Amino acid sequence: METVWLVLLVLMIATYIVLDGFDLGVGVLHLLIARDRAEQKQILQSIAPVWDGNEVWLIAAGGTMMMAFPGFLSAMFSGFYLPLTMVVWLLIFRAISIELPHYLSDSLWIHFWNLMLFISSGLMIIILGAAMANIYRGVPLDANGTFFEPLWTNFRIGPQTGILDWYTILSGVTSAMFLLHHGALWLTAKTDGRVQEQSRQAAVWLWLGSIGLTIIVFIASWLVQPLARVSFSDSSWKIILPLTAALSLIASGYLRWKNKNMLAFLSSGLFIYLVIFTGAAAIYPNILPGLNPDYHLTIYNTSPGPEKLTTTLYWWVPGILLVGVYFTILFRSLPAVISANSDEEH
Repeated sequence: METVWLVLLVLMIATYIVLDGFDLGVGVLHLLIARDRAEQKQILQSIAPVWDGNEVWLIAAGGTMMMAFPGFLSAMFSGFYLPLTMVVWLLIFRAISIELPHYLSDSLWIHFWNLMLFISSGLMIIILGAAMANIYRGVPLDANGTFFEPLWTNFRIGPQTGILDWYTILSGVTSAMFLLHHGALWLTAKTDGRVQEQSRQAAVWLWLGSIGLTIIVFIASWLVQPLARVSFSDSSWKIILPLTAALSLIASGYLRWKNKNMLAFLSSGLFIYLVIFTGAAAIYPNILPGLNPDYHLTIYNTSPGPEKLTTTLYWWVPGILLVGVYFTILFRSLPAVISANSDEEH
């Protein structure tokens, strides 16, 4: 039962990153691609009906974590107190940056909040990547299952780790490449005219960057976390996950080249899902490795036990099905293509 809940938790986290990931990427790209206010509106209208709903999956992932692995949640909130505070502020700034310009007429303030959207979206992407890398690399857990990391120490992986070191920074940059590529494919599928053409060109370069960084990060991850080498040696079937992820990334480029834009976007989303599941499989059954092997947090010593997890599952399934129906209706209500001269406001 603990394994079932781990799969559900990783699924919730991955769903948040895939869904909010493309509108985070759009938040960065809108300042790089649009040449005037009309094109900025066209880009932002492509995410306007869904961006706040996508963030609900972050809350859903937190709720799932609280129900299934309260020990993990407790350790995360105490150890990552500083980056979690930064995430809250970035979410606030991002929401204001999207909504407030609709009520402004002064071009200077509009440019200011567009810049804030660019910065908050970009930092959010990098923090997400660094956070995932911290969990994968391991943290200095003590015998009580708690830890605290400063923002940085010496940027090396050793007994005095910081939230930022060479590996987590590399992962943050890679995360930015993945999600900007994901956002560029979304714009290619949902817009037309010059914005679509610019998004397509950006997607080509971001796709090439994603391939290069995927190879580098895969090698770095193999070297950084010894648990991964043991896990893949003991369960060789797990190699299916990174291989399928690589095929999904290649397929996203091929489908974009063939002008099957929405399929390319979905293939990019599948790639992100598989990358996250690969990381989780590499450290399984640990959920937060410690730098000291004696203090790993596992799915067994952080959960309330199989009986409570079984009872909780009866409540979780209908709730998440309702959310799934709502999101299906929401995304089906989006226009097929959003034009620069569209008068529709969202």
